[in-house]
Amino acid sequence: MSAVRHWTAPDHTRIVVDLTGESSYSTRVLTGPDRVVVLVVGAEISGAPRETDVADGLVDRVRLNQLSSGVQVVVDLPEPAPHNVFPLRPYLTKPHRIVVDVMREGASAATAPVAVPDNGPPRVVVIDPGHGGEDPGTLGNGKLKEKDVVFDIAKYLEDELTQRGGYEVYLTRKGDYFVPLAQRKMRANESGGDVFISIHANSAPNRNASGSEVFFVSPRGASDQAARELADRENACDLVGGVSPDADSDVLSILLDLKMSDSVDKSSDLASFVTSRLRDSGTSACVVKQAGFVVLKQLSMPSVLVEVGFLTNSDDVRRLQKQEYRRQYARTLADAVDDYFGRYSQVVSNESGEHKVAPGETLWSIARRYGLTVGELRELNGLAEDATIQVDQVLSVEGS
Repeated sequence: MSAVRHWTAPDHTRIVVDLTGESSYSTRVLTGPDRVVVLVVGAEISGAPRETDVADGLVDRVRLNQLSSGVQVVVDLPEPAPHNVFPLRPYLTKPHRIVVDVMREGASAATAPVAVPDNGPPRVVVIDPGHGGEDPGTLGNGKLKEKDVVFDIAKYLEDELTQRGGYEVYLTRKGDYFVPLAQRKMRANESGGDVFISIHANSAPNRNASGSEVFFVSPRGASDQAARELADRENACDLVGGVSPDADSDVLSILLDLKMSDSVDKSSDLASFVTSRLRDSGTSACVVKQAGFVVLKQLSMPSVLVEVGFLTNSDDVRRLQKQEYRRQYARTLADAVDDYFGRYSQVVSNESGEHKVAPGETLWSIARRYGLTVGELRELNGLAEDATIQVDQVLSVEGS
């Protein structure tokens, strides 16, 4: 064993034990005190510490005991908790690993929203900082980690939108821990978001490649070979964190419903606003592309993925190392969000219990606004399941 690492997420704590080779293991649960014990057969303690304090309220510490039969990995708990133990094979720079996830019972899947002033219906923005925890993403100059850069920009964007008012902001992760792609999508959809912005940093074999790229989902494939390769690389990040894309096939195998073409069109508009702002402000050169990112598929809201720069380019790395540049980038993204909602502004209903459809609105967004389900909204207005709505059409929302 060469290392023991841990990350605390809102709904679980992850313990990762790095191995120098493939090993079999057995697991048991003991009480007095409560602990999970994993025996890694034939293993030896080499560079790993014999004791690692965690003390996050869910896990007290991790201890390694050398036995003649192998190494005991003891996860000390303050109280009994559900857990999951699984192995991971080498992937990229990661060795063989054994992962222990200790779950927090009753944890909410979605993070709490940031409060905004009560000045009308808030616009819900979901920000998705890529990677996290044991998945650092791309490395710049061997040191600058993608997960840190994008989390900083995400937090600055959250702060900027909150200060402007009228926004309700969710982060898919609020710290340095790993969140599977399917769970990111689930959290976004549960938030009832109006837009979704996933933030990443890029890499390329050509070290001259630089600048930003903004992607929106393509139900028919990527716009070029580079976009396809990037989507494959980002989609594979679940393998680093222990989740195979095949593990949740009911979610991950579903492509964007073509009936959501309105959302695709609005995603394209959002991508265009981001690109224009980045260019016009002089923040970054930028292009718009389409690709099949898992994190953008099956989202019920306009969604884009922003690659903030190439960590394989020395000039981009130099800029992204600076906190002020990260703040500037976040302010520019916030300007683009303002632009987007300036085009797709909401129309307030009158006292008659009716709603006039505005450009860009869908049955889903209207139903969410008035506390209805899409089925209830259809029933109120006698709409068939395959019915479409038109701008300036008047809908009854009296069920609200």
